[in-house]
Amino acid sequence: MKERLLRRKDVQEIVPMSTAAIYSKMKDLKFPKVHKYGGTAFWKLSEIQEYIEKGENYVHQKLLKQKDKLEKVS
Repeated sequence: MKERLLRRKDVQEIVPMSTAAIYSKMKDLKFPKVHKYGGTAFWKLSEIQEYIEKGENYVHQKLLKQKDKLEKVS
């Protein structure tokens, strides 16, 4: 099944949050990261659903683990 990509407005319809709040939470690793394709920002629907279903703390722990793996490789 293809992954559905969401623009910021689509994300805000699902998760009623201001743009500033979304980017602030992303910076703090508490919101799914943005993916860029051709200079356009998208979020994966599956990651937004995971954020809603499992919560901010779950996403935060997951992103911290990903960051740790990247730092170990570097």
